[in-house]
Amino acid sequence: MKLLAMIALIGIVASTQAASTATSKSEFCQNNKRQFHHRNLLLEMESRIAFRNQGGFFGGGTCWWHSRFTRNAAYLTIFRPELERPSKEDTYKIIHKIRLGKEVVTVPGYTDLFEFTYANEELVQKQLNAWQRHDSLVNMGWLQGLIGGTKNSPKKFKKKMDKLYKKVVGGDIVYQVLQLKGVLAHAWLVVDMEKTEKGYDLAVVDSNYPMSTNLYQFEEGMESFDYDGWGSFIPYTYKKSELKRIKRIGTKFCK
Repeated sequence: MKLLAMIALIGIVASTQAASTATSKSEFCQNNKRQFHHRNLLLEMESRIAFRNQGGFFGGGTCWWHSRFTRNAAYLTIFRPELERPSKEDTYKIIHKIRLGKEVVTVPGYTDLFEFTYANEELVQKQLNAWQRHDSLVNMGWLQGLIGGTKNSPKKFKKKMDKLYKKVVGGDIVYQVLQLKGVLAHAWLVVDMEKTEKGYDLAVVDSNYPMSTNLYQFEEGMESFDYDGWGSFIPYTYKKSELKRIKRIGTKFCK
């Protein structure tokens, strides 16, 4: 079952507080101490890439890397709009640093990720394409789209959702690969979850719909979710060590 962009109708995001991007080290560190800061940040359009999933091999998209870039930026950027905007060469270097996710990155001349990526769409997409090539050809990342089924037993699917819930309510932004039919695999970021009488409501950031927060409902007894136009799918959590690394980098930066 799927609900799209109707965030006012359920309690999953009703109690969230507006979050703003950091404009200084002290503000970054204050934000980093707030358990749900990154969730609240990514529930806002301004903290997402300004364009939808595109590019990639044969025009098939770069959704995995679009999602990971968004998460890296949420955890590891400081925006300094009062400073002069960087040159094209320096802008590409900044984008590359965000992609690598190995340090806290200052972005001069822009107020947030949306403004930055809107003004530099071509450079950002070029970096996402390069990231896809590297992961697919060097790290064999394409195998992630081949190892899972599109349905689980109800018991197994519930166990998966229970485990996901523990991560999300702890404040983590969880990256998942969605196994679709055949060799297709999409990706999203789970930013919030809420228990219901029959299961869970999930709030996700999907690179195919970057301007909205998409809501999915899980109820006990289900064997899969359904994606518009692609049928049933199962989400699989990946890049857990990547999340641990970027959280560790933020913590170390503030010591």
